[in-house]
Amino acid sequence: MNRRAFLAAFAATALAPAAHAAFAPLASPRRKVIIVGGGLAGLSCAYELQKYGLDAVVLEGQGRAGGRVQTLREGLYPGLTAETGATRIPDTHDFTLSYVREFGLPLEPFHGGDYSDVLHLRGKNYLAGQTPEPDWPLQLTPEERRLGRKGMAERYLAGPVQLAKGTEKSPEIPKAILAQDGPTLSQYLSKQGLSPDAIKLLTLGGDTEISTGLLLLVESNEQINHQYFHIAGGNDQLPAALAKQVGGAVRYGCRVVSIGQDDSGAWAVIENAEGHETIRGDYVVSALPFSVARNLFADARLPADKQRVIQELNYFPVDKIFLQMRKQFWKANGQSGFANTDLLSDRFWALGPDSLDQRGLLLSYVIGSHAVKLDEMDVESRIKQTLADAETVFPGANEHFEAARVKSWAQDPWQLGGLSGFAPGKLDTIYVNARREGRIFFAGEHTSRWNGWMQGAIESGQRVAKEIHG
Repeated sequence: MNRRAFLAAFAATALAPAAHAAFAPLASPRRKVIIVGGGLAGLSCAYELQKYGLDAVVLEGQGRAGGRVQTLREGLYPGLTAETGATRIPDTHDFTLSYVREFGLPLEPFHGGDYSDVLHLRGKNYLAGQTPEPDWPLQLTPEERRLGRKGMAERYLAGPVQLAKGTEKSPEIPKAILAQDGPTLSQYLSKQGLSPDAIKLLTLGGDTEISTGLLLLVESNEQINHQYFHIAGGNDQLPAALAKQVGGAVRYGCRVVSIGQDDSGAWAVIENAEGHETIRGDYVVSALPFSVARNLFADARLPADKQRVIQELNYFPVDKIFLQMRKQFWKANGQSGFANTDLLSDRFWALGPDSLDQRGLLLSYVIGSHAVKLDEMDVESRIKQTLADAETVFPGANEHFEAARVKSWAQDPWQLGGLSGFAPGKLDTIYVNARREGRIFFAGEHTSRWNGWMQGAIESGQRVAKEIHG
């Protein structure tokens, strides 16, 4: 299914529920659209609607735009930026890169240089990709040991991804990946005969209880990328540029408490310093994650399957802990600062200038059950734990440590999670998430096959703008 057919399918089923069939045609000569949420999905939708000549108002509860694109600078050395949310832009993400070019935002390589990543397993460090592979301290079968980590990935994970090639630019989820969406990753690999220790090695730094389909969808995106970028000076410049273009259409400090529709239009009820206010228009676009939108649709007359996905969609807890280092000392050892581990700090990334003598950030990026454990600690304990893990993987961290910043998306009341985490067998509910319901439209990374990426948010915002424009 190509993009045009995909959009046509949405349009054809838009008024399928009986409760919506009686809605009268809109008579307004200039349609007004209310957008709930000022993240990339809401902002891109507003921007594209304005291009079509439609009126749009964006209601944002916080005092900033961007949603889960948030760059921290305060408390860090001047010039360092900590991306608490979206961090990377793959070279194949055309929706994102198109805006980057349009707004003249400078890019810099992410994870560049001739340095090696680290694998930390059972108290020892190994260089990723080294040949021959290490004699892993695991109970592997002779065949698993012969294949090694890379060979096992090619044999047991690459099949569906290879079958999905050629569909990378389509908004449709590849059929080869949907066909594997049922078991957890652990169940999927076990069924293929991998031993428990082989699964541990293959998935080091990851959560084996995630959906196989979701993991393969991520991998299908990863496999076609050749390079990743970061916006020099901070990724928050992208939503800031969109907000500037949209101008006064963005209303900050307006927390939406209800969304509704009837046969004459749609509305959002907001709560602000003055009390409650109802904002009416022809359409409403919900660009909020379902994690914070579950109780907003009592007056929206949504069909049962949409109500169910809104209530049931999980969001991964995500923690990022940034350690500012006086020097990027790991580079002196030929290390990139990137690592996958079997520690509480699942993986480490590094951000900073090219020179190893300049300050940089080591950050732990933790998703899933380990993030839950971190969230049970106070902030000081999280930093202490992360620094201890960093010292284990990159000796010298204690000596060079200067400052820290912490972000937990599960504890952020405006998000309640880092990214959509479709349960096993639920990946195809992306289409239900995205489906229009009468005069209410839905945008956000949870409605796109590029879920968890800026690309998904932007694609969804542009899709909804086209649906409304017709």
